[in-house]
Amino acid sequence: MHNQMIDLDTLFEGIYNKLISPEFGKNIGGELPLFVQPVPSELQTDVESQIKRLSTRLQKKGIVSVSINLYDLCMEILREADVLDTILEQEQEIKREDIISTLDSVLDIKSVIIPRIKEAILETHPQYVFISGVGNVYPFVRSHGILNNIDELTGECNLILFFPGEYNNLQLKLFGSISDENYYRGHNLNEFS
Repeated sequence: MHNQMIDLDTLFEGIYNKLISPEFGKNIGGELPLFVQPVPSELQTDVESQIKRLSTRLQKKGIVSVSINLYDLCMEILREADVLDTILEQEQEIKREDIISTLDSVLDIKSVIIPRIKEAILETHPQYVFISGVGNVYPFVRSHGILNNIDELTGECNLILFFPGEYNNLQLKLFGSISDENYYRGHNLNEFS
């Protein structure tokens, strides 16, 4: 476990050094500033504390960032829609298809999730947007769905999706084993120096 922490510390130290560079995100050939940071799946629970630490360090350098945990955002949306308690209390009686249908409509990526992410961006005007919690919301919210619909939000900021799995600039592989739809517009942050 200790070696894993060192690896995650080293990974985030490298991310920090990339993000404080004034050149970061400038030489991507007119493409969208969308970045995918693969993280070892077994370390995904430690990513949140690393992101908080990263944000604090960036803030000390005068760099504004906003962190969005998709799981926390989805729980907030489900509470606001008054469906979370009902689902939890009546899970045994509700048909599985009805639960899935409800979650799919309440957590619609285009009409609900993306506008909420946009709100967070407009409130803070960050240089960096960190999105995490991808593994916790699968399969109801899928990372390629977020990335495919986030184009309009990235004009003024760099978006970094912390992805528990693998990304080879063509395909996202959640937990290293679940292949998602092909996605090739995000830059693998590991490949930036």
